[in-house]
Amino acid sequence: MSGTKVDLETLRAAIKEYESIRDELIQAEQSGKLLTTVQGAGLDMPSKVYANYAVTAGQMHQQSNKQLQTTLTTRIDNLKATLQQYEQTEQGNAANLKPKD
Repeated sequence: MSGTKVDLETLRAAIKEYESIRDELIQAEQSGKLLTTVQGAGLDMPSKVYANYAVTAGQMHQQSNKQLQTTLTTRIDNLKATLQQYEQTEQGNAANLKPKD
């Protein structure tokens, strides 16, 4: 035994919190699509430069958001697998501790 104690309720709460954060990131990604479609106010060079900069910045934010979503999804999947493993172990332990007829 490793001596590590896992509080399953805390683990469930962490999963829900990570899922909530990921959901917010997905919403931000949807609304952030506007940041990647900025057009210059006119055909002059400063307007074109600004629009190009704004589009690039928006794309970078979107990429960062997507990477964080992927990281959170991986973490959520790992935590769910850990939770499932502990639940199965607890069920097995409970079955082993029952009096035999």
